[in-house]
Amino acid sequence: MQLHDYKGCLHIHSTYSDGDASVPEIIEAARRVGLDYIVLSDHDSLGARRDGLAGWHDGVLVVVGAEVQTGRHHCMVLGLEDLDGLGRFRRSRDALEAIKKRSALAFVVHPCPCHKPLFGVWVPGWDEWDIESFDGLEVWPYLHDWISDLTLWNFLSHHRDPDAWITGPDPWVLGWWDKCGQRRRVVGIGSLDNHARRLPFRRWHFLEILPHDYAFRTVRTHFLSPQPFTGDAATDTALLYRLLAKGRCYVSYDLLADPSGFLFEATIGGAVFPLGSELAPEGPVELRAATPRPADLRLLKDGEPVARTDGQALVFTASEPGVYRLEAFLGGRPWIFSNPIYLRPAR
Repeated sequence: MQLHDYKGCLHIHSTYSDGDASVPEIIEAARRVGLDYIVLSDHDSLGARRDGLAGWHDGVLVVVGAEVQTGRHHCMVLGLEDLDGLGRFRRSRDALEAIKKRSALAFVVHPCPCHKPLFGVWVPGWDEWDIESFDGLEVWPYLHDWISDLTLWNFLSHHRDPDAWITGPDPWVLGWWDKCGQRRRVVGIGSLDNHARRLPFRRWHFLEILPHDYAFRTVRTHFLSPQPFTGDAATDTALLYRLLAKGRCYVSYDLLADPSGFLFEATIGGAVFPLGSELAPEGPVELRAATPRPADLRLLKDGEPVARTDGQALVFTASEPGVYRLEAFLGGRPWIFSNPIYLRPAR
């Protein structure tokens, strides 16, 4: 089956909350770099949708979600008609259950703690992994990767060459993702959490931190669709939600190389199942991964490596239940992180 690979960026802030770029500016940046979709997630605001900015714009599908407070943590929520009542919950569990009852998707954002008082950053991280009502989490939040080693002394280096400071998903977050996956499907997404801050510099100029034109070229979430976009905003947004919920997506650092054409699938008796699938086979399962260019391919089961090769294809016969996912590296640098294929015990 031919799959359509759509690339986009999630978790973007605009002037509807604490971002410094307007939505039209953000859309134009997305168009210039060739994104297929973007997901806005302003704090406690669906204002961009209220003002008619959701939908198709010059080949870019604009989806309007929101970053909401759930207890002392934050989640990105997609598919809510309004945010009424969400601010009253003191516990993450209660807020997430309310979101689920409203048939929306909730993704844990910036799950790794980050404390940078000099830059006004205080992120507690996520510590409620026993909760069952979130749909997924950011496994590679670009801003928090970039900021993890930031100090006043290396600020200019971070600004001039952001790529030099990018190390990939935090192993602690990947570890929890694997553990959660042993209980249920938990979708991993890439994100930006980008604000494109514009700092005053002299009188007429601005120093812009991670401009969207640059950030949109870095960590992307590609989703694989069996059907093409239709051009109808409501239909295509629903398709995006449905495939994200099923984990039919992978995270990649597109600044290194275009990953389009990547696949990770399972084969049972001639039937092919894509990434994100939950299966309960009665016998061995063939897992196959392919990349558009040679890379260091690593297959993990429950977070532990079970196969590795240098090339464009990896084939492995899985004979045990587990959470299987694929990582790809280029020149030792993290490139692709697939959502898992979940092999459950036979019923």
